[in-house]
Amino acid sequence: MSMHAISRYCALATVLACITFTAQAEQAATLLQAAHVCTDESETQRLAINEQLREMAKALAEFKPTTFCFIMQPSIAIVLLEQGESYVKFSHDTKIMYTFPEYVHADNDANVFAGLADNTP
Repeated sequence: MSMHAISRYCALATVLACITFTAQAEQAATLLQAAHVCTDESETQRLAINEQLREMAKALAEFKPTTFCFIMQPSIAIVLLEQGESYVKFSHDTKIMYTFPEYVHADNDANVFAGLADNTP
């Protein structure tokens, strides 16, 4: 195998890996009604650490939206960008926002392809 063939193979493998990663990273989901949503990742990380603090911040946002957090009333379709154990990064209307896992309902049709569907009864 020549160096030119090897470099073409590596370039093709890199492109395919990027396409596969993008397909798995961005998944369709639904944000549940009255979801606690933040626009700042560091604020979301701070709230994700402490359940009691998160509940207090949600209660405040229900009363009056804050600089970084608000309650999203209608149930909306979103695109999951990253899903960790403590918070979720998503996109809606070309804006990057953050919420917590209990407010996200994964669309199983999209997740079956990626092998991420929750098939529990």
